[in-house]
Amino acid sequence: MYNDLQKRYVKEIKTNQEQSEAIKNLTIKLHELEHNLREQRQRIEQLECKKVSWKTSAVSGKRSRTPEGEVTSCRDMSKKEESCCSKYLELLLKEIKKLKKENEKLSAERRALKNELAGLDKDFFEEIEDLKHAVQESVKLNNQYEKCLKQISVLYGLPFTAHL
Repeated sequence: MYNDLQKRYVKEIKTNQEQSEAIKNLTIKLHELEHNLREQRQRIEQLECKKVSWKTSAVSGKRSRTPEGEVTSCRDMSKKEESCCSKYLELLLKEIKKLKKENEKLSAERRALKNELAGLDKDFFEEIEDLKHAVQESVKLNNQYEKCLKQISVLYGLPFTAHL
């Protein structure tokens, strides 16, 4: 009985350690994902701000200098420059869509990790504590049995060897 309890106790301790390690790793992964999520959200905000500032400068007709030093307004841009700007805007929009998809993916992964951690409830750890207590009690009882067996062996003159 004692050996079975000891084996079960050792098995539960190993399981507990493995699950503690898994919890630690999942918590680290969760923090990394949350950090990545915050970075991606900031990046999206920055790109959206650039998009808004580009649109407002084009609408307000701000003047700028060309590399040759000529002063032009956004309304006077050539077709080539407009297509270049629209391509840049398309690239920004694609980047925003890509970042939003990644954001959604990271959020889903974060939720999945939280659900996985939720599976380890308080009852599991209480059961481990109960098993530890049961093993301690059985060790005490075995020690008492061993003392009694020694006394009986001495009383009847039989050799006694303690087994560990």
